[in-house]
Amino acid sequence: MKRVNVFLPILAIAVFLLNSCIEHEVVPPPIPQVELDCYFDGLISNVPLTLTQNVGGVTGSAAKAQNLMPPPTFSSERYFFTMSSTQTPRSITIGLGSVYWDGAVETQPTVSQFNNFHKNTLTPNFSNGAMSGFEVKYVDVLGNVWLSDEFSTNFQDVTFSNVSQEADASGEYSLFHCTFDCYVYRTDPVTLVVDSMRIQCTDFQGWFKR
Repeated sequence: MKRVNVFLPILAIAVFLLNSCIEHEVVPPPIPQVELDCYFDGLISNVPLTLTQNVGGVTGSAAKAQNLMPPPTFSSERYFFTMSSTQTPRSITIGLGSVYWDGAVETQPTVSQFNNFHKNTLTPNFSNGAMSGFEVKYVDVLGNVWLSDEFSTNFQDVTFSNVSQEADASGEYSLFHCTFDCYVYRTDPVTLVVDSMRIQCTDFQGWFKR
């Protein structure tokens, strides 16, 4: 008489049920994220200054300012990038503007307008408030604010390079390298004397955000 081994079918059923109860982990695909790196290196009144992201409380931040106008006048937008530290008042900001667009059609410049502006504005003129060009703002260790001046008679020059556009879930960016040489000015609030200092031999990496 043949003996039927009932254990094997039972074991197979148990294994099947066990496997069917195991929840397989679903790993979502990685979310693209733009690598935002920044640093500043230069001479301020012939004194070296280096600001490096995540060193000494240093961070970089992008901002923008809009001037919304009713039609048929075009609206405009300016872009700023600042390197500052939580450990000192000292900071440096550069501004670049302006992108013009029809504010009656869009709430901000299109991606193409944003990208084309930064790709094509590599050697801008200096402009107070970055209204139509480039501006430098430097805050010293005492919190005094120094600004470049579009009417300065001293030498001033700026060049953007390695400009590239990238985007992720948080927005669109224009990454850049920038070198500039200029004087920045401050009016003493007591004596009303205008002081100046030169910023030169700079190497600035950062980003603008749409």
